[in-house]
Amino acid sequence: MPDVLPDPWVVLRGTDWPSLRTAYGTAEDLPRVLAPLLNPDLSVEETGKVLNALEPVQHQNTIYEATAPVALCVAAVLARRAEHHRAADRVCALLLGWLAGIAYDSDDACVAAHQRHFEEDFLEGYPPMAAVRALRPALFQAVAPFLDDCDSATADSALSAALAFAEDPGLAGQRDGLAERARRLLLTCDTRWRRGQALDVLTAWGHDTTALARPGDDDRSPYVTGPSWPDGDGDPDNPPF
Repeated sequence: MPDVLPDPWVVLRGTDWPSLRTAYGTAEDLPRVLAPLLNPDLSVEETGKVLNALEPVQHQNTIYEATAPVALCVAAVLARRAEHHRAADRVCALLLGWLAGIAYDSDDACVAAHQRHFEEDFLEGYPPMAAVRALRPALFQAVAPFLDDCDSATADSALSAALAFAEDPGLAGQRDGLAERARRLLLTCDTRWRRGQALDVLTAWGHDTTALARPGDDDRSPYVTGPSWPDGDGDPDNPPF
């Protein structure tokens, strides 16, 4: 897996899409679905349609074989747009939100929660998620330019993705700066899943979050005693969502 972002056309043309699985079959149609994202005049409406059409690679918050190359292509498009936009436009915001969702569905808390149901190594039995996680250093490069965006919602999406990607050991040097941003988010953000994610990451990185947690914070954390999800058997083919 690359540590740097390739040109999105390289991903689109160099991936053996028919050999990859999605929730509904092979990924042979994904080049046609993704191609509009590479249009330099891409509109918000077109972006929304493409991201909606990518539901087969994230159905039920699950990672599939085709998810990794799709995430790499989306990230490459986002990075290319970042070179030409001093601040995020609506297209960038949508792409960031999509990547944040993929990041959340493959982060360390998600893996740890699944691992409770497995005697063997969970990721060894779930290559599609391992493939997405192997891309974290490259995907981080796409979201990092938007961490200080003037639009707070866009910056929050970038932070959500960056926190998950920075769980990669190779990005440990990025964590101090991200931890400070996560602390600021917890002081102002009311979105439960973003708060839960920030608390999980800070706890895993050795920070005391006692003063930052609220009574209503959702506990999805693998670092706190108790079940992570109410249902599900931990089988990646039968995810508890």
